[in-house]
Amino acid sequence: MGAPAAPGFAIKAFAPRADNPRVFRNALGPDRLELELPPMNATARADREAPPEPRSPEQEATLKAASAWLQQLARTLKTCRLYDASNPTVVRFRTELGVALRKVLDEHGPLRYRFTSDDVFFDEASIYPARSRDDNLALAFYRDGVRGITFLPGIEPREIDVLIEAVLLVSGQNFGEDDLITLLWEAQLPHLEVDYVPAEGEVGGASAPDDGTPLMPWPTAAVEETAADETHSAATAAESPHAGAESRSDDWNAGDLTVEIEAGFEELESLSTSEVARFRDEFRAEHEVPTVTATIAVAYAYNAAGAGPDDRAELARFAPRLLRQAVTHGSWLEAREALLLLRQCGTGEWSMETFAQELLQPISISSAVEKLDQQEGPAVLEFITFARELGDPSVDWLNLVLAESQSRRNRKLLAEAIAELCRSNPERLAPWISDPRWFVVRNIVHILGWIGGSGTIGMLQSAIRHPDIRVRQEVISALGQVEPRLARPLLVRMLDGADPRMFCGVLHQLATERDAGTARLMLNYLQDPNFETRSPEERHAIYATLSATGGDESIPDLEAELHKGNWFAHNQEIHRASVARILARIATPLARMVLERGAQSKRAPIRKACEEALMGFPT
Repeated sequence: MGAPAAPGFAIKAFAPRADNPRVFRNALGPDRLELELPPMNATARADREAPPEPRSPEQEATLKAASAWLQQLARTLKTCRLYDASNPTVVRFRTELGVALRKVLDEHGPLRYRFTSDDVFFDEASIYPARSRDDNLALAFYRDGVRGITFLPGIEPREIDVLIEAVLLVSGQNFGEDDLITLLWEAQLPHLEVDYVPAEGEVGGASAPDDGTPLMPWPTAAVEETAADETHSAATAAESPHAGAESRSDDWNAGDLTVEIEAGFEELESLSTSEVARFRDEFRAEHEVPTVTATIAVAYAYNAAGAGPDDRAELARFAPRLLRQAVTHGSWLEAREALLLLRQCGTGEWSMETFAQELLQPISISSAVEKLDQQEGPAVLEFITFARELGDPSVDWLNLVLAESQSRRNRKLLAEAIAELCRSNPERLAPWISDPRWFVVRNIVHILGWIGGSGTIGMLQSAIRHPDIRVRQEVISALGQVEPRLARPLLVRMLDGADPRMFCGVLHQLATERDAGTARLMLNYLQDPNFETRSPEERHAIYATLSATGGDESIPDLEAELHKGNWFAHNQEIHRASVARILARIATPLARMVLERGAQSKRAPIRKACEEALMGFPT
C-alpha cells in the first residue's frame, strides 16, 4: 500500500482467509491486510479478558430510558408505514414520541445511539437487535453510512418529524436518490449530531473516534458558508487532471464506496438461516405433491398450450392410465380431473362403458371401499362428485360401495347421493329391491323414504313381505313419506300377523288424518272379544288411532262400548275411561252430547268416566 507500518505490526497483502481469527478488513477498500499482532503480555491479556465494569444506578436508569424511547420510535415508524400522515393515530404517536424524548433528555442528558447492520447499541449495550428482515431498525441507518446519532437537550418537535420522515423515505418502497445522511444534512438539525461514514472512506462523523481518524464536519448555521466553499474547492480539484492521483492504489480507487456492498453482504448473511429454512420447506412441500397430481397439472398445461389433434390423441392414450392410477390410490379429485381431461381430448379409443364395467368388478369395489373408509368427509364428497361424472353407472357403483362400507358416516353420505341421483327416476333402484342381502334392501327402502312420492309405492309394496323384520320396519317409515291415501292400503296389509312393535308402528302411520275406513278397522279391534288379551302397548295404540281417525260415524259404537258390561265388572273401568277420552278427542257436538248424557247416568263408573272426559273437552 505504500504506507509505513505502525511499530510492532507487520503488514502484508494476502488472499482472503476466513479461518484466520487475526485478519481484519481494511475500511478503505476490498483488499485485506493481515496484521500480525505482537505477543500480548499478561497484564494486557488480563485487561482484555476482564469482565465489563458494572453500571451505576444512574447509568442503568439512562440505559432503560434510552431503550424505552427507541422502542417507542420503532412503533411510531411502523404506525406511520401503515396509515396516512394525517391519521389521528399517527399524529398522536409522533406527538408522544417528541414529548417522551424531551423528557428523557431533560432527566438524563444527551443520548447517543450506535448502529450496526443488525442492532442498535447504547453505552455498548444491545437494545434493539434485528428479529427479521422486516424488523431491522438499524439497517436503514447503517446502510446509508450512519454509525451513530446523538440527541441533545432542547430538541424541537420539527427535528424529530424530519428524522422520522427521512427514515421513512429511505426505508420505504419509493426510495429516492438521496440517502439518509444527505436528507439530515440538508435539514440542518441543530440538536442532532450524526456520526457517519463519508464517501472518501470509513471515517467518523461529527464526533471524533478514539483513534484520531479525521472527521467530516456536520452542518450548523455557523459553518454553512465554510462547508459550501469547501465543496466548491473539492469540485474544482476533482476537475484537475492530477486530482486524486495520491488516492490511487495499484488496481483500484482507494476512495471507492464499499459501505453499501458491505451492508448488503451483512444483510444476506443475517437472512441466510431463515431463507435456507424457507427454501428447504418449499422444496419439501413441492416433492410431497403426489405424482398423479403433478402429472395431471402438467397434462392440463400441455393441453392448454395449443396442442393439436395429434397431440391430444397421444395424450388421450396416456390419460386412462392416469385415471386408473388415481382411482387405485383413492385420489378422487385427481380421478375426476383425469376423466374431464379425457373428455377434452375427445378420443374414440377410450370407452366410458368399459371403464364403468371395470369399476363394478368385486375387486375394484373392495379396493374403493378400503380407501374410502379410511378417508374423512371432504374426501367422501370428492368421491361422490367423481361418481356423478360416470353418468348412469354411478348409481350401481354407489350402491355396491354402500353395501360394503363399514363407516356409518360414509354410508349416510352415499345414501343421500343415491337419493339425489334417483329423485326424478326412483325406478332406477327397482333391481336392488330383490337383492338377497337384507341390509342392501333396507338401504334401498331407506333411500326410497327420502325420495318419497307415489313413484316409490310399487317398490315398497314388494318389500312389505320381506322375511327380515328390519326391512319391514324400514318400509313402515318410508310409507310415512308417501301420500296417506296411497300408503294406507299397504299399511293395513302389514297389520296381519304383525308383532306388537310393528303393529304399533303401523297404527302410528295410520293416525295421520281422519279416515272412516281406518276408524272402522280400529272399532273392529276394539269390539273383538280378544281385545283384552292384547298387550297394553297395542291397546293404547288402538285407542290413539281411533281418536285420531274417528268421526260422528263412530260415536254410536263408542257409546255402546261406554255402557257395555254389568254393574259389577270393575275391570271395565279403564276401558270406559279410554272410550270416554276418545269421544272427547273426536270433539264433535254429537260426542259432547253423548258424554253429557253419560254424566247423568246412574252407574257411577260411567258417570265418573264421562265427567272426567268433559273436563278435558276442548272449548
